[in-house]
Amino acid sequence: PYQAELAQTDAEYKRSRCGRKTKLSDELKQKILNHLRLSWSPGMIAHEFKLATKSIYNWLNQGRIGFSLNDLPEHGVRQRRNVDQRSKYNQSLGRSIEQRPMMINQRNRIGDFELDTVVGPRGHSKAVLLTLIDRKSRFLWAYRLKDRTTATVNEALTKFLTTFNGPVHSFTVDRGTEFSGLVSLESQYGIKTYYCHAYTPAERGSNERFNRNLRYFYPKGTRFEHISAQDLTTTLLQINQRPLKILDWQTPYQVMLTNLSKNSD
Repeated sequence: PYQAELAQTDAEYKRSRCGRKTKLSDELKQKILNHLRLSWSPGMIAHEFKLATKSIYNWLNQGRIGFSLNDLPEHGVRQRRNVDQRSKYNQSLGRSIEQRPMMINQRNRIGDFELDTVVGPRGHSKAVLLTLIDRKSRFLWAYRLKDRTTATVNEALTKFLTTFNGPVHSFTVDRGTEFSGLVSLESQYGIKTYYCHAYTPAERGSNERFNRNLRYFYPKGTRFEHISAQDLTTTLLQINQRPLKILDWQTPYQVMLTNLSKNSD
């Protein structure tokens, strides 16, 4: 996670270099390297230290940072249509995403979540991660599950619904069978579930992107039964404490905390 001592030294460093011409000093190189190791992108680092993103890429290309371009969080990632081999329920299952109100589409409030599962090696492990991302704040939760049956998924979501200190208005999910039992949670907790069209991961764009972030820490083939709860918590802290351009360079943690505070007033 983003350590308090790192934050303090970062602040001191930024004050010390106000108005100076950008130069890759040993101190700056270490700052950049520290944040790259925390899975920050060059763009995030550039904004944090008031640098040009191009400068960071140039230094990386020149081998002056000591960090490979190939190790950047989304280096070489190409968007492609995902063909999920899971069996799908029929297209009439539940409430279509076409019925999702503009309030949710425009990300006007916290409490509207996109859900998905991240799988381990097929045929070798049943354990998965259940991921939930709040559409407004981009705050990510993940639960390690022994399998992705309806019962196991509903059990994890019940835990989330009874422990999350904020509103939960809706879930947006794909048509995988693990999400076929959410109607029981709807009636119990007063939420609405919206089902995406088949084979359209872009309809859960935030979830797809942050699942790729998780894959940076847990590459394909990872057996999630071997991941400790502490390790997963540490990973989520790193992801949720990175500033995002789409959030005006706030972190998901900051946006979530601000909105929870407003709701409690």
